[in-house]
Amino acid sequence: MPRALTIVRSKVSRHEREAYFAGLRQRRERLRAAQCNFWVYEDPGEPGLFVEFTEARDADTLIAARTTGSDSEAGAPILTEVELS
Repeated sequence: MPRALTIVRSKVSRHEREAYFAGLRQRRERLRAAQCNFWVYEDPGEPGLFVEFTEARDADTLIAARTTGSDSEAGAPILTEVELS
């Protein structure tokens, strides 16, 4: 099965930043326990604009990890890796 990925964009005010980061740390730990990778990037040209990537070895693993996730995760489409042979 191909690898699977979700991408979520978030806009966070500087007042919400600390709580947002605390939530990201909790999500990272939950996703690691579910055999998923989790990365967050911020646009340096637009502070507070974040892009979150969650990746798993296959869609089933990612779907299972999302069952206990947040609303933002549930709404993100699951993308699957394309073989470029």
